[in-house]
Amino acid sequence: VILAAYSQAYVLVLGVYYKLQTFLYLPANGIVQGMRPLIGYNYGAEEYKRVSRIYKTALGLILIIMVLGTGLCVAIPWQLMGLFTENQETVAIGAKALRIISIGFIISSVSVASSGALEGLGMGLPSLTISIFRYVAVIVPISYFMSRILGPEGVWHGFWLTEIITAIISWLIYQRSQNRNLPSPKSAKEQ
Repeated sequence: VILAAYSQAYVLVLGVYYKLQTFLYLPANGIVQGMRPLIGYNYGAEEYKRVSRIYKTALGLILIIMVLGTGLCVAIPWQLMGLFTENQETVAIGAKALRIISIGFIISSVSVASSGALEGLGMGLPSLTISIFRYVAVIVPISYFMSRILGPEGVWHGFWLTEIITAIISWLIYQRSQNRNLPSPKSAKEQ
């Protein structure tokens, strides 16, 4: 709705972006799908160090995917947009959008991994909280505010700003859940 006020070309670019980002987030979500049962099993078996290692490994793998995706979006945005449209105005708008939005891909690794780990620990509500921040509560107001300052480009900046804010919130929620739910190494040994 924010972008439609400027031009339908911006709306098209947003649609193309969502199609392209699927190629990044699908493999990342595959890693999360594999991580959940491993974390749940090891948490149930009181293998808390393994839970931490699984989270860190998954985060590292997701980070690699996001670095590669960012690299592609920065290096060949014109070609990526050209896969979906031949309109040169739309390709130009989209290439600029991809370069700006892709700044947030690497940062999003934290929220993707944290949300999945929380689900593996049986903490659906904190995971849902992260998703709500990421997809609604932060991005909509930031994109609206930024569009008032920078025009339609402000919406693109809203994406990476949302990822930074959500990554911080995700990390804090995950750390808080770890401190609350995993016994300290000392108390685990005493048991």
